[in-house]
Amino acid sequence: MWLDRWRLKLPMVSSIYLSLAVSRFCRVLGTLLTGGVPIVKSLEISADSTGNRVLATAVRDAAENISAGQTLAEPLKACGLFPHDVVEMIAVGEQSNSLEKVLPHIAESLERDTWRRLELFVKLLEPAMLMLMAGVVLVVVLALLVPVLKMSMVA
Repeated sequence: MWLDRWRLKLPMVSSIYLSLAVSRFCRVLGTLLTGGVPIVKSLEISADSTGNRVLATAVRDAAENISAGQTLAEPLKACGLFPHDVVEMIAVGEQSNSLEKVLPHIAESLERDTWRRLELFVKLLEPAMLMLMAGVVLVVVLALLVPVLKMSMVA
């Protein structure tokens, strides 16, 4: 559990990880609802698809709240882990009674945005790695040349 909390708090990486987990949740939940599975059972099944125990616990709590008569968006918003725009789209899908159609669109949108952010992260990481390697090469070259230069000054 602590590892999953840690993954959600990592700088730069946590947003990508969270988006992919929420995307998997939305896709699985949408597929199950389209297949006619009741929402409470669908939430219990899709909780495991997130790949994160903290998110799974939040989804299971949402399933319990739905059994008590609340909407899905309220407990997801209350847990604070799901992005605000995703919660709003789920709320609109619930109000329009088309949640099973909205969830796959949410998943596609999240995946598209996440892959775009991941590509940008990799593109920014490449120059940083190049600079790191240049620094390592500089240290090796200096380590080889400094003794040679010292010996030439002594003689």
